[in-house]
Amino acid sequence: MQKDTPGPSPTAFTAAPLRNRMRVELHASVADVWALIGNLERYPEYSAGLERVDVTRDAKGKCTEYVCHFRPVQEGQGSMSHREIVRWFEPNRGYASMAEEPNPFGLANCLTLVTLEESGRGTILTWSEYFDSSDAPAQKAIFEQALADISERLAARFGGRRVENYVESAQVGSK
Repeated sequence: MQKDTPGPSPTAFTAAPLRNRMRVELHASVADVWALIGNLERYPEYSAGLERVDVTRDAKGKCTEYVCHFRPVQEGQGSMSHREIVRWFEPNRGYASMAEEPNPFGLANCLTLVTLEESGRGTILTWSEYFDSSDAPAQKAIFEQALADISERLAARFGGRRVENYVESAQVGSK
């Protein structure tokens, strides 16, 4: 089976299917994009739903986990926090993280895989989400919206455009 992204194979971390993927072509070098993407504290700069991100690093400064603190969806609601354990982190290539379980989204076997690769115009950033959920259609819609926001903000920041927006289609005949 051919991998769909550079970096580690998703099957090294999860058996969950690919549910969402966004690719964006950015008019900036891999190093410039990594300076933003690879510094997870800066995640709220390109994701409207995040209030802040707390990062834990090892003695060598490598990111080992992060906690996303989400803005309340509606006024009067409390905010949510969500912990991710970093499984792969390679400067200028990308990172992979697994959601702590249980989590406020009801996701299981959830892998986020973010990779960067050089292209003729700069950098292709690929953001893939693999997960299981008792309400996969709702979660796919949430990720689709979040990834659209991220791609729009990154394209506005660096110049560029989204070149792929994959959302797993419903399987006919599945129960």
